[in-house]
Amino acid sequence: MSDHNRKKSNFLTDFLSGNSAKYSAYALFAFLICLFFLFYRYRELIKHAAENAVNTFGYPALFLICWASDVIIQPIPADVIVFGSAFGGADLFKTAIVAGMSSGMGGMTGYYIGRWFGPWRFRRIFGSAMLRKGRDLFRDHGALAIFVAGVSPIPYSAVCWIGGIYSMSLLKVVVASLVSRTMRYLVVAYLGYLV
Repeated sequence: MSDHNRKKSNFLTDFLSGNSAKYSAYALFAFLICLFFLFYRYRELIKHAAENAVNTFGYPALFLICWASDVIIQPIPADVIVFGSAFGGADLFKTAIVAGMSSGMGGMTGYYIGRWFGPWRFRRIFGSAMLRKGRDLFRDHGALAIFVAGVSPIPYSAVCWIGGIYSMSLLKVVVASLVSRTMRYLVVAYLGYLV
């Protein structure tokens, strides 16, 4: 077997055997570089489209999209919309406050979905061990868990759902959500404004 075929075979063996973390990191890095260059290349076109969207739809659309994004557990965060709004010329503070309030409402809606979902449905889908871990987390660090999820990449809507499942105080959910999400969106809007 030639060296080329042996290297190709080792790559496939490594990738298929689960040792693909290194290759995934390389692929993610290459994707981010390509995305940066595409954004840089088409910056004016993207900015024009963002300005048009802000002028056409405005803050009510920002509110609804951010609310829906934080109610439904899905992979595209509301940060994309907040960034685009600020990039398109929307007021920095209004954008952050509208998105933060919307996100707080989304967290509250997710809380009520969790209350409706209840622990017995959760146990049936995810198992008793995960149910106990979630209960312990919210018993010991309830508001802190919501706050950390609000400012970090942890799925915020899922954490709000779990807060509802374990009947955490609604006031704590709303306050932690409003503070953490408004802070996060202020930073994201500022980054959009800088670009």
